[in-house]
Amino acid sequence: MKYTELTKQFRQFFELPLTPVAVKFNSDDDPNIPHPMRYCEIVRKAAAFGTSYTCSADDMSCASAELALGFTEPAYGDVYPRVKPADTRTMTVTPLDKCEFEPDVVVVVGTASKLMRVAATLSKVKGDMVNAKFKGEFAVCGECTTIPIMENKVNLSLLCAGARMFSDYRNDEIVFGFPMEAFVELTESLKEESITKALCGCLMDDLPARLVDAILALGFTKGTDHFIGRFGNEIVRLYIPKDESGKSSSVTLHVPVKFKDTDAAKVSEDVASCLFEDPMNYRLRDNWVDVILLIDLHEPIRRAAMKPEKFNALVNNGIEVMLDRVAKFKRKTIQ
Repeated sequence: MKYTELTKQFRQFFELPLTPVAVKFNSDDDPNIPHPMRYCEIVRKAAAFGTSYTCSADDMSCASAELALGFTEPAYGDVYPRVKPADTRTMTVTPLDKCEFEPDVVVVVGTASKLMRVAATLSKVKGDMVNAKFKGEFAVCGECTTIPIMENKVNLSLLCAGARMFSDYRNDEIVFGFPMEAFVELTESLKEESITKALCGCLMDDLPARLVDAILALGFTKGTDHFIGRFGNEIVRLYIPKDESGKSSSVTLHVPVKFKDTDAAKVSEDVASCLFEDPMNYRLRDNWVDVILLIDLHEPIRRAAMKPEKFNALVNNGIEVMLDRVAKFKRKTIQ
């Protein structure tokens, strides 16, 4: 599908369990919603369960959404935010990776810590602060759908009582709304070829159970697109990158090293360039240095996992080498 790879790249980079959701005003699809629902509920079902809905004004069970999304004009005074003029007949909401049309808006649901990373990356891409408009009302419909389309700007919402009470949003979740062009620009900026490729792993539902079990047995736990574990004093992430043909025959280990500030991290680069040579690598990220080790399995990873002694030895040896090199790096750089 048209947006499958774009969705996958975005989810993997930001480690998002829920898929981005595409929204189209006045699509060519006929309404198919089984019963009236809140718009925010429709969006979360699309993000969490992969459902797709097309709805009309009759399918809206929330008057706020009817106004904000332009299904009806306000009877008294004005309402902000809302689609003007109110000429919305239907709306289609679907997971972005299943989308066959050109979306107007992309809505992203995630925890505050996950979307913090989205905001930080967006700020770097735009070269400016992320300015948000929210008031705890008209959240998903107005703040994250109407503002992006009417004002052509990315917007963040802390959600509203209706979304949290009736639509199953968790207490730790917030929402971003993107004009489609802004979402594409952000996602296509996530291409640091030597690093991003190594850190962009398979989503968990891409992996066979035998392989997952083999990695868990090494002491890792499962994340969205990577495994994570504590070894000694370090947090180690394990990624399974794919080659151009979509096959996997390697793993990458990742250890983040924190410095007191960005300048201190930059000063450490001379030491890093000497210590972390091929098959190791590193990158500067604000006040962090991310250390990466590529382990070539020399065969498809599914087959390698069927040889537990050899597989375990390769990964455990890689962890030992990496931790030793990281310890030397810290001794030379962190006072």
